[in-house]
Amino acid sequence: MKIGIHLPQWGQDATRDGVLAVAQAAEACGFDSVWVADHVVIPVTSETKYPYMDGGTPFEPNDGFLEAFTTLAIVAGATQRIRVGTSVLVMPMRDPVLTAKVTATLDVLSGGRLVLGIGTGWWREEFEALSATFEGRGSRMDEQIQLMRALWTGRSVEFHGTHYDVRPVFCRPAPTRAGGPPILVGGMSTAAMRRAAHLGDGWHAVGASPERIVAEREKLAKFAEQAGRSIDQIPISVSTGVSQDIKRTVARLQGLAEAGVELAVMAVSSNTTSAIIAEVEQISQQLNLVADSA
Repeated sequence: MKIGIHLPQWGQDATRDGVLAVAQAAEACGFDSVWVADHVVIPVTSETKYPYMDGGTPFEPNDGFLEAFTTLAIVAGATQRIRVGTSVLVMPMRDPVLTAKVTATLDVLSGGRLVLGIGTGWWREEFEALSATFEGRGSRMDEQIQLMRALWTGRSVEFHGTHYDVRPVFCRPAPTRAGGPPILVGGMSTAAMRRAAHLGDGWHAVGASPERIVAEREKLAKFAEQAGRSIDQIPISVSTGVSQDIKRTVARLQGLAEAGVELAVMAVSSNTTSAIIAEVEQISQQLNLVADSA
């Protein structure tokens, strides 16, 4: 199983030095990838509940929040091997043509290292701040995936959908890899799993336990069959919070690997550079990641 780590995106260590220190430590320690989440603004007041915590969010408005693609561009320029990814990009609050251009550029300039985890999003108030419609975001994202894949071919593209209408255009340069960056569809809903099977290059099970992964595999296999695919063609990745107790962290990673997860993206409970790097170094030593990547 490959292992990635979230970069510090908010708080006092969300700086150039902090981000690059974590990214370079992860690369040196044999990690597969570094990851960012996606928020553009933080609403001061919100009636929407954060789905991954009981009350509140892991960050405050005054913490700031580094923009996803800008952060990955800086990291890609300061590293050589490690993949860079979004976990997850909130696609329906972004324009798909502009996003196709930005992601293709980032993929080219990183040497084909971009992985695009995407989701429908949950924060209605953030959508409103960006003048994006919250309702219908799932069907909108379906079209966005199709439109971006078409634009990534580098050929002339004309698209006429329910939500997007594009006259013939070119979007070049095309990404480094044929088909563009892998798209991991994030989310634990039935709709997300169906979307991953029909339109994605993998299912990104946000916050799922090993037990939940095992329980959902049959459903994912059914959706894959409906799409004319095998479940083996839809790799499972997970974003998971981990404690600073190394034994508990290793046990969780081992459990995810046994459940069939191919990539685990870790988010350390502390968002400080020192805590994240300490976790990276301990995981590397425990799992011999440097030796495995040599």
